[in-house]
Amino acid sequence: MTFKPIFSLAAAGGLACTLLLSPVVFLPSPCQAVESSSSTNALSRQYVKEARAFRAQGRYELARQSYVQALSVCHDLREYETIKQELNGIEMLLRTMR
Repeated sequence: MTFKPIFSLAAAGGLACTLLLSPVVFLPSPCQAVESSSSTNALSRQYVKEARAFRAQGRYELARQSYVQALSVCHDLREYETIKQELNGIEMLLRTMR
């Protein structure tokens, strides 16, 4: 009976180590919308503005969350790449702080 929980704990620890040591954040590619809506781009920009404010305050977990939300609604390829680069920077900051 103790074998199963120990194995589960070891598997979870291995997964955590893999995720923490992973050098690259894999993100989905932006969806190719036929016509991008200005309201979703405005929402994406609002999330980016919020993320940058959190980053300036040193609240990196909240900044990461806002960047991910911005990526999820972004339809402009150039903005998407910028958000992805900033998110990778936050990910590296968080990884080095742990």
